[in-house]
Amino acid sequence: METLDPCIEARRPLVYDVTAQKMGPEVFVEGLLETVFDCRCVRCLEPCEYRMELSPWSCLIPLEGEDAPELVHESVDLTPQIREDSLLALPQHPLCRPDCQGLPARPSESEPREASSSGETGRDASAWSILDRLKLD
Repeated sequence: METLDPCIEARRPLVYDVTAQKMGPEVFVEGLLETVFDCRCVRCLEPCEYRMELSPWSCLIPLEGEDAPELVHESVDLTPQIREDSLLALPQHPLCRPDCQGLPARPSESEPREASSSGETGRDASAWSILDRLKLD
């Protein structure tokens, strides 16, 4: 399954335990969906896992009309419904732990910086100061 999120990858199998019941022109499916996603914390960029468990999970699949899936030997493909519900259960911003502080702080302005190639340090080496010296005449 593609998550379209560079911080979340689906590499592990989906564990499921579902039952289906025909109810007139529809099939009602209910049960449990479970998997573990490999993630990267958006604050510190460390690898982590996100355990998704949809229990109870259910969906109603029409057997007639334009939304009806193709029947193959009296079987219905649940992939679109499972994919949609799984993607909706994913966190928008995966974290390794709720109190993650993120990457170490950058040195403050009061701490000495390394000299740039032109020999300037601190604020003098900022991109704005270099642009301020640019002569466009």
